Amino acid sequence: MIRTEEVMERGWKEKNCVDLMVFAGQSNMSGRGEAADAARCPVEAGWEYKCISRPGELVPIVEPFGLGEDREGALDDRRDGGTKRTGSMVSAAVGEYYRRTGRKTVAVSASRGGSSTEQWLNVLLEDALDRVDRTMEFLKSREIFVDRRFLIWCQGETDADHMVSAEEYIRRTEKIIQGFLEHGIGKCFLVQIGHYNDPAPAGDGGEVAGEEKDQYYRVIRDAQLRLCLDRKEVVLAASFEPYLHEMKDRFHYRQEAYNEVGLHVGRKLARSQYR
Repeated sequence: MIRTEEVMERGWKEKNCVDLMVFAGQSNMSGRGEAADAARCPVEAGWEYKCISRPGELVPIVEPFGLGEDREGALDDRRDGGTKRTGSMVSAAVGEYYRRTGRKTVAVSASRGGSSTEQWLNVLLEDALDRVDRTMEFLKSREIFVDRRFLIWCQGETDADHMVSAEEYIRRTEKIIQGFLEHGIGKCFLVQIGHYNDPAPAGDGGEVAGEEKDQYYRVIRDAQLRLCLDRKEVVLAASFEPYLHEMKDRFHYRQEAYNEVGLHVGRKLARSQYR
């Protein structure tokens, strides 16, 4: 009988062994940067599996990552006849992971801008898990061995906008992550949200002032830290909190921030020793 370790070693030598990364969450995972300024992912670092738009092949990882991976009524990042995906952290993360480990990646897009944890539990998680299953089936059909399986999760701004409590956010997010774990994902690497970037005072219509609203973002950030401390399956990989100066609107960042956060994610993944 051939041991699993021998199969893995043979697979890496024969270049038919990969790690799986599922990039899930909302708009700052989809990426609202500028693809022209994105980090370049080395062609030898791995591939994207587009199970929606190009299910019969693996394609190079380029920005905008996840382009065309939209399913109506579910994980759909199309708006007004075009895509909202313009440049993400993914190329930087996968490239850095490869540079530090030499391990190839198959990356899967599973994000939707403006999505809440409630939407994830009601609709979006089912789509995301289907993408995981379809990717695994495809790789198995091509006799590609999958070793480590990561979920990279970046979500929470919409829950902050909805003033969701820390306890409720943790409860919902735990259920979402558990769904991925039950479908073979080994560990979740969480990217903490940043700030609400609007210094405007409250208006006459009773709107919440920007500074006050930002406090709800802190509630979510604190909840995310608690989740990482309390669950061994959840690891803090990076944070958008230091990049307020790189924000280009109330919610999103210039490409430089996505590149830097992606590098942090790649380094954290590379240091992971889980099996």
